Amino acid sequence: MWDEKSRRIQILAVIVVSVILALILRLVWMQLFQGTQYKKIADQNRIRQIIAQAPRGTMYDKNGAVIVSNRPSFAVSIIPNDYTNPGEATPLLANITGIPAQEIEKLLKDSEDFPYTPVRIKRDVDAATIAKIEERQDYLPGVIIEAIPVRHYVYNQLAAHILGYVGNISEEEYALRKSKGYHPNDLVGKDGLEREWEDVLRGIDGGRQLEVNAVGEEVRPLGDRPAIPGRGLVLTLDANLQKAAEEALAYQVDASRKIGEPAKGGAVVVLDVKNGGVLAMVSNPAFDPNIFASGITSQDWNQLINNPDNPLNNRAIQNAYPPGSVFKIVTASAALEMNVTTPQEIFDDRGVYVLNGWSFYGWETKGLGKLTIVDGLAWSSDPVFYELGRRLGADNLAAYALTFGLGQATGIKLAGEATGIVPSTEWKLATYGEEWYPGETLIAAIGQGYYLVTPLQQAMLVMAVANGGIVYKPMLVDKVVTSEGSLIEKYQPEVLRTIYLRPEVWGTVRNGMIAVTTRGTGATVFKGFPKTVAGKSGSAETGRGTTHSWFACYAPAENPEIAVAALVEDGGEGSMAAAPVVRRVLEAYFGIPSKPLPPGPKAD
Repeated sequence: MWDEKSRRIQILAVIVVSVILALILRLVWMQLFQGTQYKKIADQNRIRQIIAQAPRGTMYDKNGAVIVSNRPSFAVSIIPNDYTNPGEATPLLANITGIPAQEIEKLLKDSEDFPYTPVRIKRDVDAATIAKIEERQDYLPGVIIEAIPVRHYVYNQLAAHILGYVGNISEEEYALRKSKGYHPNDLVGKDGLEREWEDVLRGIDGGRQLEVNAVGEEVRPLGDRPAIPGRGLVLTLDANLQKAAEEALAYQVDASRKIGEPAKGGAVVVLDVKNGGVLAMVSNPAFDPNIFASGITSQDWNQLINNPDNPLNNRAIQNAYPPGSVFKIVTASAALEMNVTTPQEIFDDRGVYVLNGWSFYGWETKGLGKLTIVDGLAWSSDPVFYELGRRLGADNLAAYALTFGLGQATGIKLAGEATGIVPSTEWKLATYGEEWYPGETLIAAIGQGYYLVTPLQQAMLVMAVANGGIVYKPMLVDKVVTSEGSLIEKYQPEVLRTIYLRPEVWGTVRNGMIAVTTRGTGATVFKGFPKTVAGKSGSAETGRGTTHSWFACYAPAENPEIAVAALVEDGGEGSMAAAPVVRRVLEAYFGIPSKPLPPGPKAD
């Protein structure tokens, strides 16, 4: 019996010793190997880090005017770890803020890896919402009111397609940027410069460290880390010129509609020919990026995306159109350089051109009479360029179009740039499985048919003529600066391509473009203008029974400074719709008082 008791005591002793040893080993493991981790957990329970959102960098125009900044606002936010009563709090919070409960739950779920980082439920709330939150604080544990910066586009719609807008980070964007310190609740640039320069504009968040007690109440502050604002951008844009261009285009779109044209909008591009700086870039209709700054409503978003005129689309670079008679600059250059004509050759415009029994009509069906190539440019004679196109052939025409940069992206630092189309016999066979017809060459020579270009490409085409072949890459940002305005980096002009034509070819083309505004299709619009303008009008048939109106130019002709291209989509004849827009832009640039303009002649 005693042996049995002794055996039981020994077994019990072994169990007790084993338990004690296990506890000691566990304690050693926790102290030596997991001590740092548990200290971190303890600190997290004792120390709270409240994130302070950094303001994004400011954007300035070329003259130093602030065009994008930040303004103070308040946000309703949740500290996830302190949000202890979601079952009752979430429906109440949804009722106060107007944010659906499911959306609040998703925001919290996406941020579950950041228990002490505020999850912003609604930004830019008003005083009434703040009062409702504070009155119900006992029912909303973990809900706080944060002071945060909100993006502010000073002039509302001005340059909206260039500046872009900000929005909530997507899952895909977060996956890419998580390693850079982004949170699932952050705002990021979604379009325009806000997107392309996100890494420069984004600041470094700051925060406050607080010691809290067991129930989460603040005991004492432990330290502050100030937020570091993002770096600023000094743009090449001239805000005053941008405003003038926007107003001129909007006025003309409305004027075209009043005379029965179904004008949908348009675009204007103004380039500094000496360096490629974009002085203005307009797309009409536009939108106000401020509606995105604090979170766009479903109603506003649906209005934008369901608008048949696509206000979010940047027509200056993202849409491609038939170039119309502006393309005759390319045809004339190719014909002169390849010696298929001379400046002295006389053509006979009888209003119609016949090829293999097919009749191709000019815009003036009565004919324009005897013309040189300079006259042909001045009066935009279709029969003259039909003949030049026949002599050149489709593939030579395409080769020169590519040389001028058509059919290729310009490389401007904005998303979604269209390349356009430069058709050739090989291109048509590959695209449509069909042979090229001789009549298609005639149509191509006047900028119709398969050719498509962007307004930016049209501006760069006339830049090439202004510079004798030197084409600069278009740039929008001149400098990166600190939040105090000190220079960090200045960007230098970049030559995109050089087009080598004989000097006499450039001279003849320039003479033709000057003749456009002095005695040709643009003479009425530019009558009395104190600077000599070298331009080209264009009317591009859409195939829908409507016509896009083009005008592209550079000025002053003797010492070029700027290139301008304007498009009024479905606006009618080139000299009647687009040319007045260009004159208004030139008046603003040169500081010339505006006068009422007579309509131009009904010409190409």
